Amino acid sequence: MTKKSAVSSSKMEQVQGQVNEVKVILKDNIDKVLERGDRLDDLMDKTEDLQATADTFQRTSTRVARKYWWKNIKMMIIIGVIVLIILILIILFATKTI
Repeated sequence: MTKKSAVSSSKMEQVQGQVNEVKVILKDNIDKVLERGDRLDDLMDKTEDLQATADTFQRTSTRVARKYWWKNIKMMIIIGVIVLIILILIILFATKTI
């Protein structure tokens, strides 16, 4: 029976060793999952910050584009009025009504 108990003890030690290896692997996997979760949280925070910045940029760029569009329109109106005044003066001088 001592042989049988020695073999049984050897198998128990082998199984215990495998269990310990599995524990180490599981612990490593859990640590990796937790690290990944932390990185995902950081990535989510960065994504939210980037989205907020993009929204601000969009509003600002739209405002600037609109401002310069109106500035361009005003300049065209001024140029049109000047050209119209010049044409009126040319017509008046040509008809000698001045």
